Amino acid sequence: MNSNRDTLAKSEELKQQISGLQKRKKQLQNEAKRRTSWEERKARTKRLIETGALAEKYFGMEKFSLEEREKVFQTFSAFIKSKLRSKE
Repeated sequence: MNSNRDTLAKSEELKQQISGLQKRKKQLQNEAKRRTSWEERKARTKRLIETGALAEKYFGMEKFSLEEREKVFQTFSAFIKSKLRSKE
């Protein structure tokens, strides 16, 4: 009888360890997703800032309204997209 109790106790202990490890695995996966998402947002923000700085540098857009800036980008959009397609 003692052997059965010991086996059951060990079985329960192993189940608890497995459960704890599964929870930890899920936590680590979520943390990895959050880190990846944060890194992607950080890279996008950097790109946007750099692009804005180049637009101001080359087009002198510092004092343009949002609508004026959009018109500038619309004007050059088709040209740039066609050049990118031709490179592919």
